[in-house]
Amino acid sequence: MTLRDVYLNASDVLSASLGCEKSSQITTQEGTRVGFKSFRDEISCNDFFGILAHFDTLLLPLFKKLQLSADELAKTSLFLGSTSLDISAVELGAEDTLWLSKTDKISQELVKRYGLNELEFTFSTACTASANACLYATRLIAQGKIEHALVIGCEFYNPLTVEGFKSLDLISATGLAAFAKGRSGLILGEGLGALYLSSTPTEQCNLRVLGGASSCDTYSLTMTKEDGSHIAHVINECLTQTNITCDDIDLIKVHGTATLGNDEAECNALSSLFIRDSLTTDQISAKQLPPIIAFKPYTGHTLGACGAIEIALFVKCLELGSYTPPSYTHSENELMWPFYHGAHFNNVDTVLFNYFGFGGNNAALVLQRYKG
Repeated sequence: MTLRDVYLNASDVLSASLGCEKSSQITTQEGTRVGFKSFRDEISCNDFFGILAHFDTLLLPLFKKLQLSADELAKTSLFLGSTSLDISAVELGAEDTLWLSKTDKISQELVKRYGLNELEFTFSTACTASANACLYATRLIAQGKIEHALVIGCEFYNPLTVEGFKSLDLISATGLAAFAKGRSGLILGEGLGALYLSSTPTEQCNLRVLGGASSCDTYSLTMTKEDGSHIAHVINECLTQTNITCDDIDLIKVHGTATLGNDEAECNALSSLFIRDSLTTDQISAKQLPPIIAFKPYTGHTLGACGAIEIALFVKCLELGSYTPPSYTHSENELMWPFYHGAHFNNVDTVLFNYFGFGGNNAALVLQRYKG
């Protein structure tokens, strides 16, 4: 089968601002104050109609930018990824009955709301949810099964998620320092990201999605193996699927949650793939390795939404021509891997995007510059 190219024609994102490392504060049920990253001034639970209003804010300008007709929208399939879906709409303690919701409740509502194709998919694979949504949308377009895909990642503040991560002692009291040797845990965040993929490029297109790979690690119920072997396997499979080698990678968008085990596993995987025996110590110290960028120090960990959000943020960086590394990265001796410090992205062509989920679901994607 001859596979078609897949183009990222437009994207948009609602998240905490790039460049701002300061977190808002929320109060847990025990009265503890913890950091949280949001695109909103007031952090609170949404009812279902409030959730839909955020999608309007994200998607209506995107549709206008692409000048999509009703017929084009009707040919667009929805691929939505989220960890908590509409749990934010649940009122805690309101009643004793068990709350149940359909997994595709949001997706079905969005299909009706915007006149999308009735073929829709919902992914809930922990932190890889919208990355997997993007991966499967890319495959269906490449195989000629669909023409257009709207990939969405969404995560909304809810007490259940915050209390869960707090109970695991994973929330940092100081901030999210991805790939720092002195990291102390994550900061949660909320946000939405949208990617519009097609089999033909538009004038504003600047990236192609080459493809990727996804797999589940059965090492643990909560995490992937810390030696990085399964992550390395997924990245290697991703490179194989996209006909890319390690030498072709110019930049790595790390998952970078800043939890002790997750960053260690990811760094071990990168080391096993990119630090070869042929490289001398001087070459390694001279950074003849693809540098990394991390978005979670700014956005917080947006869980299942981070796949779409972080690709959309990278597009914004391309459009602005710059990425501002977090402040802690200027102490290079304290880093696990060199960060990108370029003034622009002129020399960046091929980018590896990593996503590694709670429970061991791991995914990687490769995107490449499209120059028309």
